[in-house]
Amino acid sequence: MYISDLELQGFKSFAYKTQVKFDKGITAIVGPNGCGKSNIVDAMRWVLGEQRPTLLRSASMTNVIFNGTAKKNALGMAEVSLTFVNNKGLLPTEYNEVTISRRLYRSGESEYLINGTTCRLKDISELFMDTGMSSDAYSVIELKMVEEILNDKNNDRRRLFEEAAGVTRYKEKRKKTFRKLDEAQKDLQRVEDILVEVRKNTRSLEIQAEKAQKAKKYRKELEHLDKALNLHEYQKIKEELEPLQERIANAEKEKKEIIAKADELEQTEEEARNALNEKERNQAEAQRRVSQLHSKIQDTETNLRITKEKISNEEGVIEQYTKDIEQGKQDLKDLRELFENSKNKLETFEKDLQKAGQNLKDSKEKYSSVQQKYSAVRENLRQLEQEFSETNRKLNDLQSERIRIESKLENTEGDLIRIREEIEDLEDEIENFKGEKGLLNEKLDEAREGREKRQEALNNAKEKRESLSDKRDELKDQIRSYQSSLDSIESEISLLQDIANSNEAFPSSVQYLLDEHGERFELLDVVSNILSTDEEHAIALEAVLGESLNFVVVNTLSDARKAASLLKDDDKGRATFIPLDRLSDNYDVEKNSLYHKAESQKKFNALTQLLLGNVLVFDSVEEAQEKLQGSRNIGVTPDGEVITTHSFLKSGSKSKNAGIRVGLKDKIEKLEKKAEKSRSNIKSSQQELQEVQEEYDKINLSELEKELKEKEKEVRSIENRINSFDSKIQVYEKNIGELKNRRESLISNEGNAQEKLDSLQPKQKELQQKLKDLHEQQEEKKQVLQDLEEERSIAQSRYNDAQLKHQDLQNKVENHERDIKRAENGIKSVKERLELRSEKTEEAKKRIERYKSSIEQYEDELETTRKKKKEADKALEDAEQSSAKQRGNINEIEKDLKEVRRRKEVNMELVHHLAMAKEKFEMQIENLSDHIWDTYGVLMDQIDEELPEDMEPEEAKERISWLRQKLNKIGDVNPLAIEEFEEEKERLDFYEEQIEDLHKAEQELRETIDEINKTATERFNKTFEKIRENFVDVFHTLFNEDDFCDLVIDEEAEDPLEASIEIKANPRGKRPSTINQLSGGEKTLTAIALLFAIYLVKPSPFCVLDEVDAPLDDANIERFANMIKRFSEETQFIIITHNKKTMGKAEMMYGITMPETGISRLVGVKLDEVAEA
Repeated sequence: MYISDLELQGFKSFAYKTQVKFDKGITAIVGPNGCGKSNIVDAMRWVLGEQRPTLLRSASMTNVIFNGTAKKNALGMAEVSLTFVNNKGLLPTEYNEVTISRRLYRSGESEYLINGTTCRLKDISELFMDTGMSSDAYSVIELKMVEEILNDKNNDRRRLFEEAAGVTRYKEKRKKTFRKLDEAQKDLQRVEDILVEVRKNTRSLEIQAEKAQKAKKYRKELEHLDKALNLHEYQKIKEELEPLQERIANAEKEKKEIIAKADELEQTEEEARNALNEKERNQAEAQRRVSQLHSKIQDTETNLRITKEKISNEEGVIEQYTKDIEQGKQDLKDLRELFENSKNKLETFEKDLQKAGQNLKDSKEKYSSVQQKYSAVRENLRQLEQEFSETNRKLNDLQSERIRIESKLENTEGDLIRIREEIEDLEDEIENFKGEKGLLNEKLDEAREGREKRQEALNNAKEKRESLSDKRDELKDQIRSYQSSLDSIESEISLLQDIANSNEAFPSSVQYLLDEHGERFELLDVVSNILSTDEEHAIALEAVLGESLNFVVVNTLSDARKAASLLKDDDKGRATFIPLDRLSDNYDVEKNSLYHKAESQKKFNALTQLLLGNVLVFDSVEEAQEKLQGSRNIGVTPDGEVITTHSFLKSGSKSKNAGIRVGLKDKIEKLEKKAEKSRSNIKSSQQELQEVQEEYDKINLSELEKELKEKEKEVRSIENRINSFDSKIQVYEKNIGELKNRRESLISNEGNAQEKLDSLQPKQKELQQKLKDLHEQQEEKKQVLQDLEEERSIAQSRYNDAQLKHQDLQNKVENHERDIKRAENGIKSVKERLELRSEKTEEAKKRIERYKSSIEQYEDELETTRKKKKEADKALEDAEQSSAKQRGNINEIEKDLKEVRRRKEVNMELVHHLAMAKEKFEMQIENLSDHIWDTYGVLMDQIDEELPEDMEPEEAKERISWLRQKLNKIGDVNPLAIEEFEEEKERLDFYEEQIEDLHKAEQELRETIDEINKTATERFNKTFEKIRENFVDVFHTLFNEDDFCDLVIDEEAEDPLEASIEIKANPRGKRPSTINQLSGGEKTLTAIALLFAIYLVKPSPFCVLDEVDAPLDDANIERFANMIKRFSEETQFIIITHNKKTMGKAEMMYGITMPETGISRLVGVKLDEVAEA
C-alpha cells in the first residue's frame, strides 16, 4: 500500500491546482527555504484530519486558505485530496484505491470526503486508526517532532507505541465505554432520585387505598343500620303524636281566662303609676331646688377660701421682691470695680501683642520658603518611586504573562485533541439515538391509535351511563312526586272515611238502616251520597239542604214503610224517607238555580229538581234579600248563608268540615281511583327505574378504563423513552455546539497567544533599562532631600516658638476684652431688674386691697343662701313621704299582677312546650324523611331494612356512632386511590426494572473496561518488548555496537495504559543524565532509531520526513540514508530535504519553487543533474 497522488488547491501557498504523483520507494521534495516545501507535509497532515492549527504552522485554521498576493486575490476555499493504493487491504474497505478529501471555507464550514462521498472526520480517523497512518501517528515526522518525541512533553512518545501496538482503537473504545459508564451512572442516579419519589407516592397511595376499602365497608353497614333505625324512630314518633292535640286545646282555653285577668290588673296598675309619676315629679323639683342651693353655698365658700389664699400669696411676693432689690444694689457695686481693673490691664497687653505679631510674620516667611523647596524635592522623589514601582510591576506582569501564554499554548494542543474526540463520540451517539427513536416513533403511533380507540369506547360508555344516570334521577323525582300525591290523596280519603264512619255523617237511625237493610227492604241511599257538586258550591248545597241530606231514598212507599217498621221494632229512632215512585216526573226549575250545579244519576233527576230547582245562588245576603222579595224561591251564598221563602236568614260561623258531606261517597270513590292511578304510576316508574338501573350496572367502565390505562401506560412508556432520547440528543447537540465553539475559541486564542508572545520580548528589555535609569535618579534626589530636611527642622522650631508667644498674648487680650464686656452687660441687667421689682411690689399691694373687699361680699351672700336651703329641705321631705305612700299601693297591685303573670307564664310555657313537642315530632318526622331522601335517595315507605333481631335501637345508635367515628377518623378518602395505587405500583415496578437494567449495564460496562484494559495491556507490553529489542539493534547500527541504549516503562504507574516510557541512550562512551544533553545529530539519530524500531514491528505503508536530516553531519547522513534505503522496500518514503546525499537515495524527486511571490509551483527535477551536482 502506498500514496499514489496528492492534489492541492487553495492550500497555503499553493493557490493553483497542483497534483503530485508518487510511487513506491523514496520520493524527495527539494527547494529553497521559504518556497513552500513543508506545505506539502502540512497538506498531508491536514487531509488526514489534523485539527491543531499550530501543528500546521498557522494561528487559526482559516489561515491555511490561500490569503492572496499583490497580484492574485485571496481564495474562499482550500481543498486537498490524498489517494492511496490499497493493494494489501490494510484499510478496512473493499476499494483498491481510496481517495480522502478535505475542504475548508472562510466561513469556517468544512467538508470531508471518501472517494467523493461526504463523510465525517470520525470516519476518516477510524479508517486509519491503528494503521500508523493517522495525522498524529509516526507516518509523518518533522524535525521539531524529533525533539518532541525525545522530550515527551505531551506524551507523544507513548502515542507512537500505542499506534504500533494497535491499542489506539482499544483506548478509544475504553474512552467511549467510560463515557457510557458515566452516562449510565448519571441515568442510574436520575432514576434512583425518581424512584425515591415514586416509592413515597406508592406508599402514600397504598395507605389511601386501604383507607378507601375500609371506608367503603363501613359506609355500607352504616347505610343499612341508619335506614333501619330511622324507620323504627319514624313509626314510634307517629304513635306519640296523636295524644298531644287534646292537651293543646285545654291549655289554650285556660290561656284566654288568664289573659283577661292580667289585662284588668295591668289597667289598675297603669292608673296607680300615673299618680305616682306626678308625685315623683313634685319630689324631683324639690330635690332640684335643694341641690341648687347646696351648690351655691359650696361655690361661695370656695370663692371665699381662694380669695384669702390670694392675699397670702401676694404678701409673700412683696417680701421676696424686697430681698431681690437689696441684693441687686450690692451686685451693681461689684461689677463697676471689675470694669475699671480690666480696662487698665488691656492697654498693657495690646502693646506686647503688636511686637509678637511682627516676630511671628518673619519666622513664618522663613519656614515657608524652606518647606516649599523640601516639598518640591520630596514630590519629585515620590513620583520617581511611583514610576519605578509601576515599571517594576509592568515588568513582573509581562514576565507572568509570558509564562502564562507559554503554558496556555502547551495546554491548548491537548484540549483540541480531546475536543475533537469528544465531538466524534457524541455525533456517533446521536446517530444511534436517532435510529432507536425512529423505531420508537413507529411503535408510538400504533400505541396512540389503540389508545384513541379505547378512549372513544370509554367516552361512549360514559355518555350512555350519564344519560342513564339522568334518566334514573328523573324517575326517582317522578316516583317521589307520585308518592307525595298518593300520600295527600290517602290522607284525604282517610279523613272522609273517618267522617263517613263517625256519628257526624248520619243520625244513628239512618246509619242503622244503611247497615241493616239487606234483604228486608230495598234502600237506594241517602241524599248526601246521591247528590254531589264542585268545591265552589259544596258549602252552599250542604247549607240549603240541611237535614234533607240525611233523608233516606227508596224506590217505593212500601220500602219506606218496611224501613220505618224496622226502626220502630228495634227502637232505633226516626228517619225521613223519599219514595221515588211518589215523585212527579217533572218539577219547575229556575234558570240560575243550584240544580244546574248539582250532579246525580239520571234516575234521581226528579229528586234533584224537587230539592234544588228553586234554590238560587247569590254573592251576598243583601243581594239575595233584595231579589227574593215576593218570591217563593230560596237563596243561598257560597259561604252557606240561607235566605228562606219568608226572608228568614240562617247564618253563623262556618265549620272547618263544611261542605264535606255533600257527595261524600262519590268523593271517596273518585279519590280512591286517583290513588290507584298514583300507585300504578309509582309501580310503572319503579319498574322502569329498575330496568334503567340494570342497564346502568351492565356498563363496565372499570374494564374499559383498565384497558385505556394499559394503553396510556404503553404510550407514556414509549414517550418517556423518546423524550429520554430527545433529551440526550438535545444535550449532546448542545455539548457538540459548545465543544465546537470552544474549539474555535481555542484555535483563535492559540494564534493570538503566539503573536502576543513574540511581541513581549522587546517590551521586556525596554522596561528593564527604564528600571535602571529610575534607580539612579532616586539616589540623587534622596541626598538633596536629606540636606533640606535639616534646614527645614531649624526654621520650623523658630516659627513654632514665635507662634506660641503670639497666641498667649492674643488670649490675654481677648480674655480682658470679654471681662469688660461682661461687666458692662451686668451693670445694665442689674439696673433693669431693680426697676422691675419695684413696679411688681406696688402692683401686689393694690391687688391685696381688692381681695379684702371681695371677702366681705362673699360672707353676706353665704348667710342668705343657707336660710333658703333650710326651707327647701322641708318641702323635699313632704314630697318624699307622699311618693312613698303611693309606691305602697302600687306594690300591692304588683303582687296580684305578679301572681296572674306567673300563672300566665306557666300556661304559656305549657302551651309552648306542647306546641314544641308537636312541632318537634313533626320536625323529627320531616327530618327523618329528608335525611333518608337526601342521603339515600329513597322515600321512607320504600325502606325495607330492619334492625337485626339481636340489636336494640340504642345498640344500633352506638354502632352507627362508632361507624361514623371510624369514618371521621379515616377522614376524606381519595375515591380514585385504588386505581391510582395500581397505576403508581406499575410505575414503581417499571422504574425498579430500569434500576436493575442500569445496574446490569453498569456491571457489563465495567467488565468491558476490564477486558479492554487486559487485552490492550497485553498487546502493548508484547509490542513494547519487540520495539525495545529492535531499538537496541537499530541504535547499534546507527552508532557503535558497544554504545548503551534501552527503553524503560514506568511500572509503578496506576494505569499501565498511561505509563510513561523513558529512552536511555549513551553513545560513544558519554554518560548524559538525560537524552536532552545529547547533541542535535545524536538526538536525531536516537529518534530515527526509535522510529525504525517501530517500523520493524508494524511498518507504516508510507513515511513523510520533513527535514529531519538537517542536524546530521556527513557521516551520520550516510548512515541515515542507508537506513532509509533499507526500509524503503516495505515503506514508501516522502522526504523533504536539502541534503544531496539524501537526495541521492531518492528514486523520484520534485522541486518546489516560488516564481511569483507568495505562490508555490511544482517542477520536475532530473536525477542525473542532481548526481552531477
